[in-house]
Amino acid sequence: NLKKLLQTKNSIASVELRTKFGILETKEDKITKFKEKKEISDLWMNAGVYHLQKNILKDLPKKGDIEKTIFPKYAKKGLLNIVRFKNVKWYSIDSFKDIEEGSKNVEKIIK
Repeated sequence: NLKKLLQTKNSIASVELRTKFGILETKEDKITKFKEKKEISDLWMNAGVYHLQKNILKDLPKKGDIEKTIFPKYAKKGLLNIVRFKNVKWYSIDSFKDIEEGSKNVEKIIK
């Protein structure tokens, strides 16, 4: 719900972590638990959509990633909030190919 993101100051949109693979929990060299994709829950990742107040924007470094510079400092101070988006389609856009694939899927959803 994007409205909730807009209503929550200094917030980061978050989506459930999804993986195509099973996850192994280990202790030393022993597997203690095996989780299949559908069993993975309660792990949230940064969706790359932010609602930030001007006071945070003024603290942005001239160089560097906001996720490595400002966010850790503000998180430590308890000044960042999360807005969870559950059961939504989310696409990582890291390349032109990702943009093309995401665009095709968005067109299917909108039609």
